[in-house]
Amino acid sequence: MKPYYIIFSDLDGTLLDHETYKHAEATEAMDLVKEREIPLILCSSKTRAEIEECRKTLALRDPFISENGAAIFFKKGSLDVMDVPFVEYGGYGVIELGIPYSTIKSCFAEIKAETHLQLLGFSEMSLAQVVEHTGLTVKEAELARARDYSEPFLFMEQQTSLKRLKKSACRKGLNITRGGRFYHLTGDNDKGKAVSILKKLYEQKARPLISIGLGDSLNDFPMLENVEMPVLVKKKTGKYEPWTGRKEILYAPDIGPKGWNRAVLDILRHRRTAV
Repeated sequence: MKPYYIIFSDLDGTLLDHETYKHAEATEAMDLVKEREIPLILCSSKTRAEIEECRKTLALRDPFISENGAAIFFKKGSLDVMDVPFVEYGGYGVIELGIPYSTIKSCFAEIKAETHLQLLGFSEMSLAQVVEHTGLTVKEAELARARDYSEPFLFMEQQTSLKRLKKSACRKGLNITRGGRFYHLTGDNDKGKAVSILKKLYEQKARPLISIGLGDSLNDFPMLENVEMPVLVKKKTGKYEPWTGRKEILYAPDIGPKGWNRAVLDILRHRRTAV
């Protein structure tokens, strides 16, 4: 039986260039994915509003995962979710795994007060500061600030203080993970949990299902642990995030969208390792 593929992909630094946020170098593989009608699930720390804009640019209609696995958005009626609790929002069905942003912000303030560490959260930044730290346009920065479930923040301390920060978050039932630019304070959610749910929903539609995952940062590791073919993409430095997962990992042979392109073409055409 012909395998049915599904692709889960991070955005910044993976499908999108870390600096320009463009995907041009991944065009060939994107065209093949669309030609074969392979679902491409964007799985990012970005907000719903940001990912919606990306989906328009990439001409995608598949479900997507926002804010490090905090929510799964899908077109109502496109998936059989009879056994999975969901809410309806703006034409979407939404499986919520995270906790409200208002709670996250309150906890962030408490953590700062408890630890006395130098942290700067998104909610504390002006629009100009968000633009400065991300390289986004003003319009894009506004979309990035439209958060529902997580607080990105700058950690302006020695790495030795990170353990103390994580302990404080853990006592509140929260997680801290690191992305390409920021640390993120979230609920007890991650990309892997969201990917696992979506995989099960797609398995109801088609078998055998072969899932591919592509990411470049630490916050992508839970996603990569929950797919059959995990691919680590080179960071802008030309190096890989040190892999600490249990699965055997494939390494994309290049940086960002160029590496994404080569890895996806290699897998779909030859079913062999990316390098």
